[in-house]
Formats: sequence, C-alpha cells, structure tokens
Amino acid sequence: MALVCKEIQEWVEEQVSKPIEEWENQQQEKCKNYPWYDPRGWVCWLVWVLVKVTRWVVVTVGKWVIRTVCTVVTIIIDMIVAIATGLWDVVAGIFTLDWRRIVDGLLTLGIGVVKGIANLIRVALLGDTIDFIREEIEKGQLRDHVRDLLEQKYDGRTLQAIKDAIRLDAGAFGLRMNATAFRTTLDSETPSPTEPAAPNLVVLHETGAINLRELCGFEFTEGFWNRKRYKTLKKGIVVSGGGGGEFDNPISASELDTYLSTRGADGPEFIVFPMRDGVLDTKLTAAEDKGRQLGLMISWERELVPVTTAGHIRHNGFDTSTSGSSLVSFLDEKAGRTLKSLDPVTATRELGHPVAVGIFRYTDTLRGLASPLAASACGLGGANASGATFIDNKPDDIMKYVPIHELGHYFGLCHVDGLDRIMVSTREKSWWSWSLLPNLLYLKGEPYFTLDEAKAAWTYIIANFDAATLSA
Repeated sequence: MALVCKEIQEWVEEQVSKPIEEWENQQQEKCKNYPWYDPRGWVCWLVWVLVKVTRWVVVTVGKWVIRTVCTVVTIIIDMIVAIATGLWDVVAGIFTLDWRRIVDGLLTLGIGVVKGIANLIRVALLGDTIDFIREEIEKGQLRDHVRDLLEQKYDGRTLQAIKDAIRLDAGAFGLRMNATAFRTTLDSETPSPTEPAAPNLVVLHETGAINLRELCGFEFTEGFWNRKRYKTLKKGIVVSGGGGGEFDNPISASELDTYLSTRGADGPEFIVFPMRDGVLDTKLTAAEDKGRQLGLMISWERELVPVTTAGHIRHNGFDTSTSGSSLVSFLDEKAGRTLKSLDPVTATRELGHPVAVGIFRYTDTLRGLASPLAASACGLGGANASGATFIDNKPDDIMKYVPIHELGHYFGLCHVDGLDRIMVSTREKSWWSWSLLPNLLYLKGEPYFTLDEAKAAWTYIIANFDAATLSA
C-alpha cells in the first residue's frame, strides 16, 4: 500500500512540475528604426502579437495531503489484513494441531495491531508531517549533490540527456531501472547426472547434500526463528485452492516419504519453490518503496530458474571476489550475469539492470548476500559479477527489507548501527543507535535510508555506471 501512495505523489509531481506551454495574445510597442534626428523615428504604435508562453507550476500542499491521506489508509488496511491473517493462522493451527502456525498467527496479529496503533498516533501527533517536510528538504539536497557530481564528470548533450532521464530539474527525481527477481525451483522429475535412472532430488537427499523433507516444509532444522515458507505444488490439475490468490496442491509428508522410499517410482510429481508468491511480492514491494529514498525507481520482472546442484540449493558464498566463488558462479550460471573478467563493458552495463535471486537457504544463518561489481568506500571489494541473493524468513515486518538491504550493498552502501536503519547488521554492528527511538516511534515508524546513504549511493552510481545507463 505504501508504494501506491509514493506513485500517486510522484504522479502529481510529474504532471504539475512540468512546463505548460500556451499561446496567447500580447500587446507590444513597435517603432521605426531611423536615426534620432529623423522625425519618422519619433512615432511608435501598439500591435497585438501571438506568442507562446511557458509556465512552471509546483504544488507542495497537494502532495502533503496525498501523503497524509494515503498513510492513514495504508495503516488501517495493513492492520485489518494483519488481524485477519493472524486469526486465520491461529484457527487453522488449532484445527491442524500445528503449534508453530498458532504462534505465527499470534505474532502476526500482535505485531500488526501494535504497529498500526503506534503509526496512527505518530500521524496524529504530526510526526508524519514533520518527516514529510524533512524529506522534501532532503530531496533538494540530494538533487544538488547529484547535479554537482554529474557536472564534474559530463558536459554537453550527454549531461543534458542524463538530467532529463533522471528528472533532475523537474518531475519525480530518480534513476529508472528494470530489475529481475528470480525464484529458484526444484523439480521432482529432473534426472540425476550421476544416476540417470533416479531423480536428482532423491540422490541429493540420500547423499546428505540436501534435506528434501526440510525443503518441502516438513522439518525445521534451523530452529523456530529460521523457518522458511517453502511451497510445493503437485504437477497437473489443481484440485484445491489456497488463500491469498495462490492455488496450491501441496504434497503430504506421507507422499514425500513414498517418493523417497521408492526412489521416485511412486508418489506424485511436484515442484518446490523457496518462498510463496505473496512473500516474494511483499519483499519486492518493500524494495521498490525504500529504493525511492535513495533516488532509485525499481520496476521488477519475475522469473523462475531451476536449480539442480547442492551448491545452488544451499549456498556458501562469502567470498565474491573471484570467478570461482559460489555466489559469483551462481549469478553467472543461473541469473545470466556477465563475468567482469571476461567482458568488463557488458558487466558494467548490467549494473543498470539489478538482479535478486530468491534461494532456498545458506549453509550459514545468512538472510541475504550481495555481490557488488565495484569496490565501495567501506572496504567491500569489487566482485566478478553483480547481483544479490536472499531467503524467506519471518516476520515479514523485519525480513521484507532483506532484498533492498542487499541491493544497498549493490549500490555501494555499508553496514550501520541501529534497527531503525535498513543497512543495519547485528552481526557486525549494534542494534542500538541514538536515532532508534525517535525514528521508529515518532518520525519514520519503520526502517529507512538516510540522506547520507542516498548521497553515497549516487556517488557510487555516477562513478561506476556508464553514461548510456544513466541516460536510458
């Protein structure tokens, strides 16, 4: 819902801030051009001429009204959805004797109500208005920062083309980018490369490379707080409908056991996804919304990519500096990214088309991992291919920011302190910062990017993106 409000605000700015050209009659004085001493030059007359007038109009009050109304509507709708979803999970958990689902429902309900009430209070106490004023000031400062960087590097038509493309002087400012969100899949019928007569998933499970029961959602080996919402679908006609617009025909635990015990001879044919459709949508919407705080306008395309090797199902990719690292090779093989060592020009152009891949899990307790192509100011070395991977996890109010966190690294940002910040890392930094309480309780209500981070991202972008990408 927040994304819709942002789009409305940008639409108003786009439409109203652009020049308006009109033709109108104007009265002008005409005189003959003779020497001063010639009496014929002493006489002038008035004529009416048709001229084109260009006017610029900017409406700020309208944007403030749109933002406030949208914020209130979003808060109420989100709270209703949280209550309905939480109650449904509690009831379903009771009937199915699934205590995990009961706990999940109570958490969803509780977090939704508390967050909704806190946000309504924040709007009533004008916290949202104060934040809006600050954002408007920071937008101008970010534009000035980007203008200075561009004018130092480009000139002439190239400079003007970039300014027009990112709406630097008028309209909704931002770098427009098409991005691709991949979601990996497992297919029960894929044959094993080592035992062609047996399914690949069976062989990987028997050798201990993967735990298929975990990937199908019947075992939770990482503890309660590291549970993924894997999704299984039987192939063929869907005979039952699921909630949220998703049609499900999942396999049962007994059907999976039959598939494994008979080495694929019996049991249903199925496909496994690392996360549900709605979960992916939530994460991508958050990325679009928060990307605007960096001056990035991201539009997502969704694609499925099958994986067959254990290394592509359970990732271990901390080292992204070489072509042999697991993350870089995965991005090369499955996301179609170009290796910088082979073709640096194409690899650089691909920066304008980010990719983020939803995977099943890491060998560590990571939530996401980024592979920035160029070195950043905080010491992150440049990788041999660009992109990011992420997993599903609960609760969505926190974990939905993982993709945009990793894309922050993609654009050169570093880890920081404070749970009110999108780039926080409790592995390397502290959950506490002095801005935590005022931002979460009064001004923002959720994690965000700062102006300094937006400036740092654009410094990285202008330094590493080519002119064709910036002016597209």
